[in-house]
Amino acid sequence: MLLRKRLAFGIAYGLILTIATLAGIEIVASFYVPPWPARALRVVEPVTMPTTLGEPFSRQPWLAEPQNSWGMRDRERTPAKPAATDRVVFVGDSFVESRFTPLSLPAMVERDMAAAGRPIEAIDLGISATGPRSYYYRIRDVALALSPDALLLFIYAGNDFMASDQGYSAWPRLIDESPGGSILGRLMPRTNWLLINRLKLAEFFRGRPAGPPGEEALIDEAVRAPGDEPLGRLVDHVKRYRAPHLPKTQIAEILSRGGGRYWRAAGADGEEHEYLLGWMLDILMKWEASDFDVARDRQDAVRLADAGEVQATLSWIEAIDHLARAHHVPLAVFLAPVGGVDPDYAAFWKPWPRAYSWTWLSDERQSRLVTALGRTKIRFVDLRQDLEGIAGAYRKLDGHWSRKGQAIVAARVERELRSLPIR
Repeated sequence: MLLRKRLAFGIAYGLILTIATLAGIEIVASFYVPPWPARALRVVEPVTMPTTLGEPFSRQPWLAEPQNSWGMRDRERTPAKPAATDRVVFVGDSFVESRFTPLSLPAMVERDMAAAGRPIEAIDLGISATGPRSYYYRIRDVALALSPDALLLFIYAGNDFMASDQGYSAWPRLIDESPGGSILGRLMPRTNWLLINRLKLAEFFRGRPAGPPGEEALIDEAVRAPGDEPLGRLVDHVKRYRAPHLPKTQIAEILSRGGGRYWRAAGADGEEHEYLLGWMLDILMKWEASDFDVARDRQDAVRLADAGEVQATLSWIEAIDHLARAHHVPLAVFLAPVGGVDPDYAAFWKPWPRAYSWTWLSDERQSRLVTALGRTKIRFVDLRQDLEGIAGAYRKLDGHWSRKGQAIVAARVERELRSLPIR
C-alpha cells in the first residue's frame, strides 16, 4: 500500500513539475515573440523597414514601406471589425503582398472600391514563400477570427501546387510554422514560434538560399557598372556565391544569351524597375546548366504534370471552402497564372528554354485544377481569362504582376466582390 502511494505521489508530482516547467518555458518565450496575430502569421518579427532589401531598393519608395504591427504590408488593422464596414480578407503569397508595386493588391482594391462608392476594408494577409497548407491555417486561425464578410484566396500556378503526398490531413505536425498546424503550437504557441524562428524551419527561410551580406547591393552595382564590366562581375559573383560548381565559361554563356537582356533589364531605371536578386540567379543556373527532363513545349507538359499534385492542392482548397461554409463566409478562389500569358514575358525568356519550361508545366497544372474545381461547388476565377495576351502584364525577372497586370486583376476582383453575397 505504501509503495502504491509513493508511486502515485511520484507520478502526480512529475506531472505537476512537467506542467509547471512547460508553463514557465511558455511564459519566458512570451518575452521574445510578437503578440497575436503577428505570431500566427509570420515567423519573423514585424519590422519598420524591410531587412532583406538593400540600398538599390530605396529608388522605389514603396519598397521601403513599413509593415504594420501584424507583419503585413498593410495599414494598421484591428482584430474587431469596425462597425458598418464590409471586411474582406485577402490570403495568398507574394502576389497578394505585392512588394514590387506601389500598392498591394488589397490596397488597390480598397482604393478603387471606395472611389466607386462601395467602400470596404481589404485586409492583406499575403505572405511571400507560403503555400496552400499555410493558407488553410492562416484562414482558420486568423482570418476567420477577424469576422470577415468575404474571403479571397489566391493560388499561384508557379509554386503553390502541393506534392502528391502533401494533401490535406487533420493530423497536426509536432512543430510547424503555422501554430495551429502543430501539436506544440496548440499547447505552446509562443514556444513554437520561437523554435521555428531560431531554427529557421519555415518555408520563408528554406526559400532563400544563403548569399553574402548585402548581396542585392552587390548585384545592383554589378549591373550598373560601365562598359563591359557588368557581365564579368556577375559571372564572378555567381561563381563565388551561387554556382561554384559551374565553370565561368558556362555561367557567362547563360548570362550572355539574348544580348545580355537578363541582367540588362535590372540596370535600367523606370516606372517598372526590375530587380536582379540572388535567388533568381540560383534558379536560372539550376535550370539552364542541368540536364534533367523538362517539357519541350506546352503540349509536352502533359507528359510531366503529376495528377497527384493537383489533387493534393485541391484537397487544401476544399478544406478551406469547408471552413468558410461552416462560418457562413463567402469564399472566392482566384487562380493566378504564370507569366507565359504575357507575350512580352514569353518573348523575353526565349533564350532560356529550360527555365521557361516551368511556365508550360505550371499552365498545365492550372488547367487541370480548373477542371477539378469545375466539378465542385467552390466559387473560383481563372485569371488567365483576364490576363491572356496582355503585353506588359508581368514583370520579366521576378515574374510578378506589373502595375498594369495588377490593375487588371484588381478590376476582376472588384467585379467578383460585387457579385458575392456580402450583407
